[in-house]
This record gives sequence, structure tokens and C-alpha cells, in this order.
Amino acid sequence: MVRRLFMTLMAALLAAACSAPVAGATTPGDNGRIVYSAETSNGVQLFTVRPDGSDVRQITNVQGDAVHADWAPNGRKLVFEFAGETHAGITLINPDGSGLRDLTPTGLQGQPAFTADGRHIVFGANDGIAIMRTDGTGRRQLTQTPFPGVGSDDDPNVSPDGKLITFVRIKTPQVEQALFSMHLDGSHLRQLTPYDLDVGIKHDWAPDGSRIAIISHADAPEPGQSANVATIRPDGSGLRMLTNFGGGEINAVTGSYSPDGRWIVYRLTDHGSVALNKLPDHGGQPRHILSLPVAPRFIDWGPRP
Repeated sequence: MVRRLFMTLMAALLAAACSAPVAGATTPGDNGRIVYSAETSNGVQLFTVRPDGSDVRQITNVQGDAVHADWAPNGRKLVFEFAGETHAGITLINPDGSGLRDLTPTGLQGQPAFTADGRHIVFGANDGIAIMRTDGTGRRQLTQTPFPGVGSDDDPNVSPDGKLITFVRIKTPQVEQALFSMHLDGSHLRQLTPYDLDVGIKHDWAPDGSRIAIISHADAPEPGQSANVATIRPDGSGLRMLTNFGGGEINAVTGSYSPDGRWIVYRLTDHGSVALNKLPDHGGQPRHILSLPVAPRFIDWGPRP
């Protein structure tokens, strides 16, 4: 995914409905701010907002694109993918926008997420999944795509108990995408969803580890399909649709669970209008958070520090 984002200069992929993208498992705790990426006149930048939709803040002003942000378990750091003209890599930042630090100054890698203990970062690299310490050292490659030249392994997330990594394996981009799990050392690979569910490049573990929020039919590959918010159990069973849009003009794209586990934040696009919404974790009446002029992407709800 990182290579594809870089090779297409990010903008084209950001326009796709499925490209809302990466975050790690939501850390249990009090609900803090929500981070998302949005297009500006100076590239794609990171913004944060309170859960009630107030106090929107732009926290990056990079010369390139800032995407795929993930909150540290203690809520005191963010890790994100920075994509510039010659480099795509993993970057740390403080929630107020200070302390910018590039952990991977060379190569093409992205879609980072913290492990549950906050000591490591999982990310996409070489069309597979890798892991490193939060200072950028100790890098290890965990997977390689079985579909070289076409597919990739993307969007890694770590379970709240720190035992599993889940990720999206792309067989045919924007058509066949499935959720997989494995142990932290890359062993015990297991497919959780069928490829034809077209799971989007954005999923998140519930804080208690009981379910995983996904995007179903993220790219709406068939006429009349829409993207929808859904959840599954960690073994892949119990698919539960939380939204049921169709027709392609209304799409709900999963962001993440709230730290208290009661909500799932998502992006709603409805015949051209765009909003940041939340709905109960078991489904039900959604609540509006914020209307926006451009699509909020790569949405992640952080814990209060």
C-alpha cells in the first residue's frame, strides 16, 4: 500500500472511498481527541478535534502528506506516515504538533500503529508487515505479500492484549481484500474474512478485544454497493453490519472505536456532503460530530492523556 500511495502521489488514492485508512487498537480509557487527515492547499495534513466536534486544530504543516495517524497508548504521542516527493516514512509527533521526528529517513514505508505496550510500532514495508522499536531500531520484516507486483499486506493493528497483529491482505486492489491475523513474530497466519468482502484499509480492535471494526465492500466494486461499517469477532465469525447503505451514493467508512468502547467513529458521505459521525458499538442511532468541507480520512480516536 505504501508503495502504491507513493507511486501515485497519494492524491488519487486519497480520493477513493476506501482509502480512509490505519490505526492500532484503541486503548481503553477516557475519551480524548479524534485525529484525522484532510486535504489542504498545502497537501494532506493532520487535524484533531474534541469528541463533541469543537476545537478543531491543524497539528501538521509538512511539505507533503501526513496520513495514517495512530495514538500512543498513553495519548501523549502520535505516529503517522509522512509521504513526500522522494520519501515515505514513519514519523512521531506530539499532539500539539511539536516534536516532529522521522524514524525512517530512507525507503518507502507507512501505515504505522503502536503495539499495546507502546514500545514498538508495526507498519507496512516492502509490500508486507514489519515491526520496529519506537526509536526506529530493531526492525524486522514479518510478512511478504504472496501476490508480488499486484497485492500487498497493509494496515497492521495490534490487539489490546498485545498477542496478535491483524492486517489487510490485498489480492486484487479495490476488489479482493481480506483481514488476516498472526502472532507478533509473524507465525500462525490466519484468514479472518473472505476476499470478496473487500475489507477496507482501515480497521480497529475494540478496547476490550472482543470485536474488530472493519469496512465492508470498501471500494464498492459492484454496481449499487456502498461501503459500510461492520464488526467481527477476532476469529472472523459473527459479522455484524452496523450500517446498511446501498446504491453507492451514501457510504460509511470506519474510523475507530472510542477508548471507552461505547462508540465507533466513522466518515459519512451522503450525495456529496461529508461528516464525521459516531454510532453505538453494537449499532443503533448515529450521532453527528462535525460537518466538513473535505473528507476526514484515517480517523483514530485517542485516549485522554
